Amino acid sequence: MKYRQITAKLREAWADRQPIPGESELAASPDVDQGKAIQLSLHEAFVTGGRKPIGWKLGLTSQPAMDLFGADEPMVGVIYADSLLYDCATLSSQDTISPRIEGEMLLEIGTVPQPGANDDELIASLASVSAAFEVADSRFHGWPRAIGGAIADNACCGWVMRSQQSIAPSEADFEDTAMVLTRDGESISEGRASACLGSVLEVYRWFIESSHRCGRQLKPGEIILTGAMGPAIPMETPATYHLSCPGLGEATLRFGDTP
Repeated sequence: MKYRQITAKLREAWADRQPIPGESELAASPDVDQGKAIQLSLHEAFVTGGRKPIGWKLGLTSQPAMDLFGADEPMVGVIYADSLLYDCATLSSQDTISPRIEGEMLLEIGTVPQPGANDDELIASLASVSAAFEVADSRFHGWPRAIGGAIADNACCGWVMRSQQSIAPSEADFEDTAMVLTRDGESISEGRASACLGSVLEVYRWFIESSHRCGRQLKPGEIILTGAMGPAIPMETPATYHLSCPGLGEATLRFGDTP
């Protein structure tokens, strides 16, 4: 009963773009199993309501981020088709609650690799690699403060913008790809792919092994956000955000109020 009540609150918060009140205990919960149970219940409610899953959002893919949330490993959320933005799109601030923007590497699955796949097999299993914005957001007032609450909140997945450009996986640099995120032309976040477990390929390896262990069903064509390459930045409006990952791609997102 408790999970159903929380699921209803989270779904309503997502629809209304208003944080849920009175769940500070859950927001600070370290209980991973409870978080996964609530996320699954929320996912089932979303799918029943017509949302289409198209991939996976990985979060806490750096040791400092895991330490901040008291996590032993990264977390996983679901990306839905209605959260996908196209390059140069405008996102209304009224469609968000407390958004934070990140620059990431996005992977597209070509074939699902077997457990224990080596580097060459992992790379061959990918269809493409792109740069991407993630606009992370939370349905909890003040954001989750521990891993259980973050997982319950669908890993704080908000919106995703994929660059128009993509490259062949064999050409991708999963360690040294640089990321620069600007707001109205001013740099606000910089980093490299190595911020994500030392290599985005290691993030992908972890995700594949984790999926096989827990029975997560992956499909060709699904996309995977692999975690922030630099600091997540609270968003301001109105503003234009630009992501540049030399050799990988770039994208532009306008953020503002609806007239």
